[in-house]
Amino acid sequence: MKQLRSWTLAAALALTAVLLPTQTATAKAAQPSCPDGSVCFWSSENFRGSSWEWTSRSGYRDMPSFLHDHVGSFVSSTRACFINWQPVEKRNVFNGDWRSRYLSDFGGRIDGVGPGGC
Repeated sequence: MKQLRSWTLAAALALTAVLLPTQTATAKAAQPSCPDGSVCFWSSENFRGSSWEWTSRSGYRDMPSFLHDHVGSFVSSTRACFINWQPVEKRNVFNGDWRSRYLSDFGGRIDGVGPGGC
């Protein structure tokens, strides 16, 4: 009888493992690294899609056409200012800031990025 109980417990554990989602399957996209002095932008959420790296030493830059009003996610490794021109609105970004879902926020309005605070 003891052998039957052991088998039943093993079967129950195996069934539970199959029915419950694994942590890796439900985990959000991991934050990727971005080189020091840069802000990395992606066109889609969770750091997917086309990407662009802006560097603080390059000064102010308009967003490339594929990211203009369409930043899905970003990672910042420097201080920067995100800018929307009409109406004028600015967002301070700090070293270490990141957003995996930004399109429904300021990412849907961003026109450019510049170095330092706003």
